[in-house]
Amino acid sequence: MKKKLKKLTPFISIIFFAFALWFIDQELQQYEMSEVMTQLSDIPNQYILFSLVLSFLSYLLLTGYDGLGVRYIGEDLGAGKIIRAGYVGYAFSHNMGMALITGGSIRYRIYSVWGFTGMQVTQIVAFSAFTLWIGFCAVAGMALLFATPELPNDVVLPFVSLRILGAILLVMVLAYIVASYKFKKEITFKSWSFQFPSSKLAFQQVAIASVDWLLAASVLYVLLPDLGISFFSFVGAFLLAQIVGLFSQVPGGLGVFESIMLMYLTNFMPGSQVLGILVVYRIIYYILPLLGALIVLGYQEYIVNRRKVKVLQRKAANWVPRVVPQVMSFSVFIGGAILLFSGAVPSEVPRMEWLQHFIPLPVIEMSHFLASLVGAALLVLASGLQRRSDGAYHLTIGLLVFGILFSLLKGADYEEASILSVMLIALIPCRDEFHRKTSLMDQFFSARWFTLILMVLASAIWLGMFSYGHVEYQKDLWWQFSLMGDGPRYMRAMVAVLGFAVIVGLLKLIRPKNKETKEPGKKELLIAKDISSRSPSSDSNLVLLGDKEVLINEANSSFIMFTREGQNWVTFGDPVGPADEAEELIWEFYDECSKQGYGPLFYQVGEEYLEQYVDLGLTLYKLGEEARISLPNFDPEKSIHNKVWSGYRELEKQDYSFEIIPQESVAAYLPELKAISDASLSARDQKERGFSVGYFDKGYLSQFPIAVVKKGGNLLAFANILQGAHKHELTTDLLRYRPESPAGIIDYMLIHTMLWGKQENFEWFNLGMAPLSGMDEHDFSPGWNKLADFVYTYGENIYGFKKVRRYKSQFNPTWEPKFLVGPGGWSMPRALSNLTNIVSGGFNSIMSEK
Repeated sequence: MKKKLKKLTPFISIIFFAFALWFIDQELQQYEMSEVMTQLSDIPNQYILFSLVLSFLSYLLLTGYDGLGVRYIGEDLGAGKIIRAGYVGYAFSHNMGMALITGGSIRYRIYSVWGFTGMQVTQIVAFSAFTLWIGFCAVAGMALLFATPELPNDVVLPFVSLRILGAILLVMVLAYIVASYKFKKEITFKSWSFQFPSSKLAFQQVAIASVDWLLAASVLYVLLPDLGISFFSFVGAFLLAQIVGLFSQVPGGLGVFESIMLMYLTNFMPGSQVLGILVVYRIIYYILPLLGALIVLGYQEYIVNRRKVKVLQRKAANWVPRVVPQVMSFSVFIGGAILLFSGAVPSEVPRMEWLQHFIPLPVIEMSHFLASLVGAALLVLASGLQRRSDGAYHLTIGLLVFGILFSLLKGADYEEASILSVMLIALIPCRDEFHRKTSLMDQFFSARWFTLILMVLASAIWLGMFSYGHVEYQKDLWWQFSLMGDGPRYMRAMVAVLGFAVIVGLLKLIRPKNKETKEPGKKELLIAKDISSRSPSSDSNLVLLGDKEVLINEANSSFIMFTREGQNWVTFGDPVGPADEAEELIWEFYDECSKQGYGPLFYQVGEEYLEQYVDLGLTLYKLGEEARISLPNFDPEKSIHNKVWSGYRELEKQDYSFEIIPQESVAAYLPELKAISDASLSARDQKERGFSVGYFDKGYLSQFPIAVVKKGGNLLAFANILQGAHKHELTTDLLRYRPESPAGIIDYMLIHTMLWGKQENFEWFNLGMAPLSGMDEHDFSPGWNKLADFVYTYGENIYGFKKVRRYKSQFNPTWEPKFLVGPGGWSMPRALSNLTNIVSGGFNSIMSEK
């Protein structure tokens, strides 16, 4: 049911948007486009200037939300940096919708440069979102209680009056402030915990957010003529329109906000005048701040790339430029929309009269027709740019050039040509960021992209119908060609655009579907085994367990192993195979997840492909660090802790011996190894895990050499040895021993295995990961820390996570970071819960060990 609701979400947005267009069309049927344009030009310049100033102050105050969020998590950051991050985040989220996602991902790319973790950014975004809503409740409560807006007679709210609703909202705000004063300790409920901010911080939240909402309403209010509407009465209607726009999930509430305000304001002024004012408001409060944010984001990239910083910041500096495809994608999408909207509105008469002296009418007609097709193509290519497609980049460059030319030829539209020229100039130097050699026909359109494209097409069609609603339709109209024949030109262009959309859609539908992943059969396992045999990573051998699905690329040269749990597909490790194929396979895995309604979760990945994971819009969380020992330089007497070395020497004196059983001889030992394994698990009250560690399976163990410890001919302990290709590294998987074995027998076996690996000329011995190590405690809030502790304590098959770091440090290893890459914000707790079930062997397994 959750998956179905998730798939329905874009269609709900489309329904809201379609209803808004229908309502606006009904309200404006008696007006013409020329009347709206006249009303636009009649807005006094001083009103527009005052509105611009208030918009600037509103966005400046919005950045205060981030400032409070940074203080809440106990960090300190300069005002300039907070303003930069907050302004860019809110400018994008206001226009693109899905504020927690779009604003959060942009903030992550900025805050990570200053050393903030993904979890800290999530906390800041969540705290800012709560600040936004607590301010909304405060302002809406006052407006509804003390200046209740007058709704149209045909609008009736069921169950509750607006005054009572206002009182309820104010009580909620007051309760929050009182709770922040009373509750100083952390409040815990099951696995969740929350700590109220200080009463001072809570009061600042309410104050700053309330003033911000009032400023946002003032931006529109000052554009209105004197109508006799009190400001607070207007604020109530404004907030209602904003809340409906937010819940509609339509980007920026486009159309939905306008329809609510149109419903309210047409009681006091003509609809054409209202629409003109709303257009100016959207430009001032949405479009102009977005353009400014693009400039600030460009400045941020320049600052990051020219600065010599510490290791973490230097890595973040490599990630930040990777936001370029996201920005270019959105910009090109806007460029396509501009071309479509331009083709749907009448041309400027003086420009057309001037243009006819230089350009023949057939060229004007054809330019108008092709400009609209270019706009539709740019909408489609924008998704390819986001995915770094090489083909999408080259086609976009060409189409932008033609778009500029057609804009000038169809109506001397130099403003439109200038905007497209800026996009072209910005895109040309970014060639290296678009390197994926993928077929455009294999490109997957997410539900969000599909929704955005459909909304733009619907808007362009409606805009043309409104603009030429006064033109009487005739069959001959399709073939009328004249200098001012904008109506026929629009009809021909829209038919071509819709035809283009239908063709693209049909090609997507009839293309062969990728085979759905499933439990690996013998053929898939053989392919994965062959690929794994060429991989330098010893962990790639875990695919041979057969407990994970595999996504193999078309060339059968790379794979990703993963398992499904809840609403997530969880991978183990990075892609296995050649490095130059990893990016394409990561995208393929991401697309398969999206198609089937799942969220991707990349578990225990290294640093090599972090840039590719960031491209997906996911968030990085540091799991801990992997301990690796350089075998050529390994000298146990000098390298390891004295206590461990002394224990090893003591067992050597007691006639304990070490032996490597070759793979071809393992089968004969399996019954005895099974008895040792069962006794070992029973003594420690543990069960087999799987996924990220091996389990006892005869077919699995038969594929590796086995390290064993003996005394007097009796087997006491064993471990299967996983080897990477080209003798890059080796590691032990199952570590099992008889309960009566002496203390230190595992150390004894590990040291001997390392010495054997050194003798065999292996480069590294992998001791495995120490979860949640190598980071400060403040990287997680108390609540998140408990949840992470819960996950990774049970994720280790032997030790608790606090002991792991201390134990592995005794071998003096080199530490390399490991990450979890997944969704940010509120989706992460559920993803962590799914991960817990996988790495722990399931909920029942966890409960049985308590």
